[in-house]
Amino acid sequence: MSPLFGWGKRDSEKTPEVRWVVVYFAQNLPDGELQAARLKDADIPVFVRRTANMDVPDMLAGGSRELLVPEAFELDARAILDPYDPLGEGDEEVGAR
Repeated sequence: MSPLFGWGKRDSEKTPEVRWVVVYFAQNLPDGELQAARLKDADIPVFVRRTANMDVPDMLAGGSRELLVPEAFELDARAILDPYDPLGEGDEEVGAR
C-alpha cells in the first residue's frame, strides 16, 4: 500500500514531477464537468479548477473554470475538445491574420 501524498517515501522512491497545462476554459462548472468527462472517457487525467480572476463566490457553479491535463496528454486532449483546431492555433487575436 502506497503512502498518501508521498509521505513515508524514501528519497529514492520519488515520483517524477508532472507538469500540468491548461487545455480548455469553461464558462461555468457544468460546462467544465462536461468537457472533463469527455477527457476522462478517453483515459486522459484531467483537473478542473476555478480561475482566480472570474470567481463568483456566492454562486458555486458560477464563474469560469480551467481544465488542466498532464503535458504528455496535451495534444490528445486538444484534439478531443476541439477537433478542428487540435494544436490551439486559434487562440491568437482575430485581427492578427
